[in-house]
Amino acid sequence: MKRILSLAAAALAWAGAAAAQEIEWRAHAYELRGRAAEAAEMGTLVVPAHRTGPGGATITLRFVRLRATGPNPGAPIIYLAGGPGGSGIEAGRGDRYALFESLRREGDVILLDQRGAGLSDPPPACSTPWSFPAEEPATEARFNATLEAAAARCAGEWRTRGVDLTAYNTAESAADVADLARALGGRVRLVGISYGTFLAFAVLRDHAALIERVVLAGTEGPDHTLKLPTQADDVLARFAARVAADPIASRLTPDFRASVQRVLTNVQRAPARVEIPGREGAVATTLVISAYDVQAVTAFMLATSANAARLPALYAAMEQGDFSGMAQMSLWLRRFLAPVPAMALAMDAASPVSPARRRQAARLTARSLFGNGVNAPSADFTAALGVPQMPARYHAPLRTSVPGYFISGDLDSRTPPENAEAVRRGFRESAHLVLEGAGHDNDLFLSSPLILERINAFLRGEKLRDERIAVDILRFE
Repeated sequence: MKRILSLAAAALAWAGAAAAQEIEWRAHAYELRGRAAEAAEMGTLVVPAHRTGPGGATITLRFVRLRATGPNPGAPIIYLAGGPGGSGIEAGRGDRYALFESLRREGDVILLDQRGAGLSDPPPACSTPWSFPAEEPATEARFNATLEAAAARCAGEWRTRGVDLTAYNTAESAADVADLARALGGRVRLVGISYGTFLAFAVLRDHAALIERVVLAGTEGPDHTLKLPTQADDVLARFAARVAADPIASRLTPDFRASVQRVLTNVQRAPARVEIPGREGAVATTLVISAYDVQAVTAFMLATSANAARLPALYAAMEQGDFSGMAQMSLWLRRFLAPVPAMALAMDAASPVSPARRRQAARLTARSLFGNGVNAPSADFTAALGVPQMPARYHAPLRTSVPGYFISGDLDSRTPPENAEAVRRGFRESAHLVLEGAGHDNDLFLSSPLILERINAFLRGEKLRDERIAVDILRFE
């Protein structure tokens, strides 16, 4: 308790000092994929690695400012990327630029790379990447054990190189957003997605006076770091109904849920063996696909429409004994984890989960087709990386008078509409847009032109109502 109180006092002391920090701006040609570069500005802001008092280590935040284009711009709009570990600067280079181009009508748009992500002083790569034995059937316990060992080994290496993993937590990142808001002149508006909403809730908890309004797409609430497996089962049922109604997909798998059940039963009995060709003449390897692989990959793919649309063909192939597609997806997920991404793992490891949530998730795991694959990887990175968890108050229900606009997709198995409904009970003013037929990621911003219209109206201060709209974005292969 004494340590928490001292940290709180130090944070208050830093609040005044942070106000004096200035942003360094320079002209920047913002490179976009598939179109001409946009004239913008690159900003840098130096913040303390820990709010424990003057001096000490610092982190340099970097962000791109896209100037407002509308006639009556309001407060700056800070974009909070998901992940954790997503880059706000990179998010705008592709399809999501349409969102930021729309937001510019309401004010300057700040594409922030959060501490440790993108251009904001990311930790160095670990010299010994993680891998899982290709010919060993993965179980949750064994998968996690190898990851924990790799994370502990990398953490030791990072410590010898002066990397302080304890600086990567959402409370400090929320203080970064507050420092940025002050440096921009005062109050700001936030637009966050997925983990970016979790960060936004921490900002509202500690720095609400700086925030005018928040847009929250794909809600990960204060106590939602650990996902509930049966929420993915609910999405699976809705997705299966859409498969059955589609003339192309239904020919592949007339009863998609039953197909998932059969494949999992079969691979649990006898893991599949897939020969993976070697790269550039290298010797081929055999990859063993277990039920855990299938659960984790399916839960991942189910979350977004572009990936979910591939599932009927993938399962039709597996029912015929062809696991090559599943093997490629399993390898992709393993390669994503191979570098042992320090910032992303540390941020999640530092996020507290209530005992009640842990008990609920454990109870529901036994009832889910996915087991705990929805939380893969579920390793204990808190111990492996040696990072403390934030105080329990960060997983407590949030109460705020800041208006919030929630956006959810009813086919989003990672951040379903139920998350938003649970969190918004603590908002004095809110509205919820549910997109029927949308999943996670770009679906939440770009699946209908109405979404951007509603976001801009909300940011202008208009009072919106709860709404459900149908989107037609599933295109089965």
